[in-house]
Amino acid sequence: MDTRNIIDGAIHATRRWPVVLRYAATCALVAAVLALRQMADPILGEHERFLLFLAAILLAATLFDRGSGILATILSALAVSYAYMPPRYSLVISDRAQLAALLIFVVIGVLLASIVEAMHRAIEALQVAQANLQEVQRARALLLEEFRHRTRNDLGSLVGILLLRARAATSEAARDGLREAADHALALARVHTRLAKGSVAAEDATTVDTREFVIGLCDDLEKAFAGDGLRPVALHAEAEAHRLTTERSVQLGLVLNEAITNAFKYAFPEGRGGQVQVRFRREGGHFLLTVADDGPGMLPEGELGEAPPAQGSGLGTRLLRALAAQLRGSFARRAGEDGVGTVVELRFPADTLARGG
Repeated sequence: MDTRNIIDGAIHATRRWPVVLRYAATCALVAAVLALRQMADPILGEHERFLLFLAAILLAATLFDRGSGILATILSALAVSYAYMPPRYSLVISDRAQLAALLIFVVIGVLLASIVEAMHRAIEALQVAQANLQEVQRARALLLEEFRHRTRNDLGSLVGILLLRARAATSEAARDGLREAADHALALARVHTRLAKGSVAAEDATTVDTREFVIGLCDDLEKAFAGDGLRPVALHAEAEAHRLTTERSVQLGLVLNEAITNAFKYAFPEGRGGQVQVRFRREGGHFLLTVADDGPGMLPEGELGEAPPAQGSGLGTRLLRALAAQLRGSFARRAGEDGVGTVVELRFPADTLARGG
């Protein structure tokens, strides 16, 4: 427990003392200050006679309440009048200037006690509001986690139904379409699973750390493809840490899933091995996701001629473009350096919905 928590706990405890005990402690505090002032007489001059008593008022109002602060003010005024105002050791004040100074001291003491009490109540109200806010955030996090859990279960059920329908389909086109739909549902389930893992320890469950999300999702995809016994392809991921809303993270995850899946399935023909490099970073006012492979490459988009269209220029490319549009960004696919491999890029605005990590 740090010093601040210790002090807060002590003040909270003393303010709960019975009234009699608080007032008795205030009297003892003023008496101690009077004794300390008399010990400091050789050091402190005549004009500093009120200084230590102001500290007593402040301490009494802080530790106890406004009533204790006002009591400390009255007792301090009596102590100063008795010990330091002529005629000394008498409560009678014959000098009007001395009387005016004493009245000003009393007014300042009452104001000081009132201000301290107002600040204490404001702090208490702020602490209550903060506690309520934390409770609301916990409840929201629980609801969000329950929603993600149900979403993953529903998507899992949907994948099973689609695969069953694919087996029962009478045409090859219908089977391929149902399997592709199952793959997309599985991709969405994988993204939600990664979002749930990334937000368990996060303070704000509505945002995601992009480094943990991108690298974690790449790990999930690499394990999934390795488990399927596909060609020996290594996946390397690098990502900067930024805060991104869960809504935009879902779209980012689907783009990443589609791009990596295409690279694993189509970029390395005839069972050859290779590497897929994933990078996520911020460039000025935009985020840039790059998925590059070192396969034999493919025709760039828009190339004319008699050659067949580039692999992935069908439904997968349309899906990527649609997801990029939802992010208010752009999607591009191009050949790698020296014509080796293929590079897929997603660029979208890093606006106020994303906060730098």
